[in-house]
Amino acid sequence: MTACPASSERIEGTRRTAASAEVGPAVTGRWGWWIGGASLALGGVAMPVGVQAQSLGAGWALDGTPSLDRPGVAGNRIEPGFEATPLHVGSFLLEPRISAIWGYDGNVFNEPDARRDAALVVAPRLNVALDDSRHRVNVVLSGRLRRFALTGTENSDAYGARGNGGFALGPNVQFDVTLEAARQIEPRSSSGAAINAREPVSYHGLGGDAGLQFDLGRLRLSARAGYRRVSYNDLDLRDGDTRDQSFRDTQAVSADLRIAYDLSGFLSTFVQARGDTRHSFRAAPEQARDSRGGAITAGIKGEIMPLVSLEVSAGYQVRDYDNPDFRDFQGVGFALEGEWYTTPLLTMQLRAERRFRNSGNREVAGILADTLTATVFYDPTRRLRLSFAGEVARDNYRDVSTRARRVRADLQVQYRINRHVALAGQIYWRDQHVTGTPLVNAFTAFGAGLGLTITP
Repeated sequence: MTACPASSERIEGTRRTAASAEVGPAVTGRWGWWIGGASLALGGVAMPVGVQAQSLGAGWALDGTPSLDRPGVAGNRIEPGFEATPLHVGSFLLEPRISAIWGYDGNVFNEPDARRDAALVVAPRLNVALDDSRHRVNVVLSGRLRRFALTGTENSDAYGARGNGGFALGPNVQFDVTLEAARQIEPRSSSGAAINAREPVSYHGLGGDAGLQFDLGRLRLSARAGYRRVSYNDLDLRDGDTRDQSFRDTQAVSADLRIAYDLSGFLSTFVQARGDTRHSFRAAPEQARDSRGGAITAGIKGEIMPLVSLEVSAGYQVRDYDNPDFRDFQGVGFALEGEWYTTPLLTMQLRAERRFRNSGNREVAGILADTLTATVFYDPTRRLRLSFAGEVARDNYRDVSTRARRVRADLQVQYRINRHVALAGQIYWRDQHVTGTPLVNAFTAFGAGLGLTITP
């Protein structure tokens, strides 16, 4: 095994987006942190900001490379001889892949009275990248088909497309743009699910953003603008009725400005201002969630020790609703992400976050969410990778007495047979405890899965 490499990139003082190292050619260097991830585990498509569902065991995740701050360490290292070899077609590089999972779900509906079932998940994926050293253009097409043996109401299809490009406008100026469209499924017993729902919640998302980055030596300036539109399908209930989900349909326009200052080449500080406006384009007037929000954040990012990387930020955020029935929010938010490259075979990661997110319940506009996650990656051999993750999360529903506390644990094993075939296994446990008004279910769930990924 190779030793943990020293970081060869300058620290940019920005929060890294969750990205897979498998999406097109690796993007490194000064602007690499702006490249949005196009991959969630097993071919998922990145969801619009503000509609990500909680980690409640919506499925199995047995494939994908974790997002780590440093390349070539335990957890994201790909040993020589196991790299994917893209197909060269004209000016493009194509990387097709298909994954299949045979899984056991001990609580299909995430309810107190657990119901067990087995399922098959098939996830095709195609990465297309422009073979051009001057510019970056990536397109990802992906899908996720889920079929249960006994519970046909949980069968679902999710799919999406995401494209991003980066173009050098000058020696110190970079322009990038991202476009995405997707159909996604929310986990059972997330904040948008009805307790008596006959099916999981589904929605369509459409969005994009564009930005300019200026490298002014130690000082780096970036400005971005984005648009997101989310439309939810009506939800069938077990009593035969249908629940209108139009109150969740929103479109948002956002803009942010970030300034980062390089302190040493390996440590930087940054400040960011962000604002957005949201509009409910299909909701009844009494349910509309038209609002304006903003945040000011400051932090540091970099290597505080040779084998320790840290990013920490804190700021003040606000959300003001036009509807007087919804409670406005003003408060402190924070984010922390630390990585310790303990040995060449072991990486430890810690994440903590407080944020205010949109609620899926018609009676509650927003949720104050706190999350703490710890993950250990262990690569004992060049073919074998082990990972264990534990998470504690708490949701504070702002307009009612509901409080939800979630705990999860995941153990995953990945084994690469060769550069074309990989096997994986997973065992997971979830628990959600609810107090106050029961807007979501309390439940305990256990599941396991075996997966096969083929890359031609």
